[in-house]
Amino acid sequence: MVAEADALARSIAQLAADIQALSDRAARLQQAGHPEAEWLLARFQTHRLAPPDLSGPSARMLIQASAAAVAEHRAGLMRDAGELERLEAAAGEQARRAEATRRQAEEARACREAEAAKLRRGATPEVARPVGASEPARSRTGPQPLGRISAPPAVGPGRSASRFPLQTQVDLSSDSNVFTGFSTNLSEGGLFVATLRVLPVGTQVDLTFTLPGKVKITVHGEVRWIREIDDRTPDVFPGVGVRFLDLSPGAAQALHRFISEREPMFYPD
Repeated sequence: MVAEADALARSIAQLAADIQALSDRAARLQQAGHPEAEWLLARFQTHRLAPPDLSGPSARMLIQASAAAVAEHRAGLMRDAGELERLEAAAGEQARRAEATRRQAEEARACREAEAAKLRRGATPEVARPVGASEPARSRTGPQPLGRISAPPAVGPGRSASRFPLQTQVDLSSDSNVFTGFSTNLSEGGLFVATLRVLPVGTQVDLTFTLPGKVKITVHGEVRWIREIDDRTPDVFPGVGVRFLDLSPGAAQALHRFISEREPMFYPD
């Protein structure tokens, strides 16, 4: 009977150790923000057994009953351990998706910063003038930011209005794309957005940009023409010309005020 009592004590001790290890894993999940682990923590505690008092005359009966109880609780503990493994797997997958989303956000931010840096590198430098020379007439908003700009074709649909320089970030979204570009010029009817992600002509887009004075404009438009990357003209940035389709009265008034205070862009021959 002594050997049986020792075996029972070892079984109870091993059960307690397994319960503690599983409880530690569940506690880490709970601390990581998974409330389902709290239920498992409570379940694990129900499988704890205290060593029986074997000093009485019914010691052999108690050993047998306790051994059966240990087996029953170990079976229940294994079922709950399976639930813990399922929860850990789900938490791991959630963490992987969150990391992938974070990396995508970082890559998108890096892309926007690269586009902005390329735009800045392509900005037309101001020509130095001798001291005392008269300053040529120019737009009050500064030079066109993309270097050499080709002369516009004959005026057609969507290009009948004068263009005015505007340097601002533009957020664009269509049915399948969401990205950021940079405006270089606009009119009351549309604007040009410099971006490496050129959309097909006819694509419907929603645009959001900010005029000087922190005036935010949100408008629906349509891609009317595109300028693709051309190795023969590296100083001309690619992008899309967008025509406004749905301007609210407030947005139209803000654009009119902005344009009325500026001079039209000059296109060289």
